[in-house]
Amino acid sequence: MNHRTAQADARAKAGVRGTAARGTAVRGAAARRPRRARRWAAAGACALLAVVVLADRVAAGVAEGRMADRIAARQSALVAPPGVSIGGFPFLWGAAAGSYPEVEVEGRAKTEDGLPVTASFDLRDVSKSAGGYAAAQARAEFKVPLDALAAKRGPGVRLTGHDGRLEITRSVMGVPLVVTAALKLTGDTVTLEPTAASLAGRPLNPANPQIAAALKEAERKLPDLPLGLVPSGITVDGSAVTVHGEAKDVTLPGEA
Repeated sequence: MNHRTAQADARAKAGVRGTAARGTAVRGAAARRPRRARRWAAAGACALLAVVVLADRVAAGVAEGRMADRIAARQSALVAPPGVSIGGFPFLWGAAAGSYPEVEVEGRAKTEDGLPVTASFDLRDVSKSAGGYAAAQARAEFKVPLDALAAKRGPGVRLTGHDGRLEITRSVMGVPLVVTAALKLTGDTVTLEPTAASLAGRPLNPANPQIAAALKEAERKLPDLPLGLVPSGITVDGSAVTVHGEAKDVTLPGEA
């Protein structure tokens, strides 16, 4: 092969490589176009989903506000508008069907004798009924602060919760008397059963007649619970006494 032939072959091979490179570039650009289209489509779908979710939560927020207003208008014991949370997604689907899997309500109120109460309601399977709505099941908690209860017992009385029991401390002739009692619910009446007692740090028999009589006087009948709830238990922690209530097939007057 002479010099001229070698140069011609080299130019031919270079041309083939250039053509192949251009073909590869064209194919790469063609492949990138569908990928870009898919990315744009995915971004559009995400944006649409975000708009749907936002609209759904806005609608739920409006319904929650309306429900809170209706509850406040019917419950004169409330000291502030209640908080309402309607569960389930999408909300608009449930609203169109007239049913909600869960509705939670929390509010602050005062009893007739001025005790502050924080009430929490958990309503399940809420659906439209004649004249309003109905819940297949309802559970509630009513919390009363221990310091408010102590104030009702008079000056010098302190109430604390320990290990699920109520500790009552008061001064007797300048000496601290401490009585520990278990809270019990008998029907709709709260009773106290003494489990331990001490005077000036010295143990006393909790069955002492005077202690039993004092705790007997402290018994209280619960007021009627809203929505036809039936008292189901009572507990105490470090800051409050909680009355638990539950009911089935609860009627909720008014539209939700």
